[in-house]
Amino acid sequence: MSSNSPVFRRLKQAVAPVIAFTVMAYFIFHSVEGERGLLTYWSMQDRVHEIANVLEETTAQRKALEQHVISLRATHLDPDLLDERARAMLNAAHPDDLIIFHHDGYGDLAVMTADAN
Repeated sequence: MSSNSPVFRRLKQAVAPVIAFTVMAYFIFHSVEGERGLLTYWSMQDRVHEIANVLEETTAQRKALEQHVISLRATHLDPDLLDERARAMLNAAHPDDLIIFHHDGYGDLAVMTADAN
């Protein structure tokens, strides 16, 4: 076979497009599936949204705890909160207090009030 045959000439013409297609396929595959590809980017965006939600919840809890701590300070002492904490820590109650025990949440309380009516 000589180098001037039509088959050999067609092969020479096809080499450049095949190499270009292979290189394009390589980069397209890795831009979608790679370590920094689109799928990884989308999963990281989902993770960022989850972490942002956890941050918001934690910030809300922290603000509530800060408010609780501020109300326990001597300069801003809430008498009701002080009374509640003292009774809880001493495990004591005033003789005039009405104590309602509930074991399954407030479901028992709703039954008791329905029976009382």
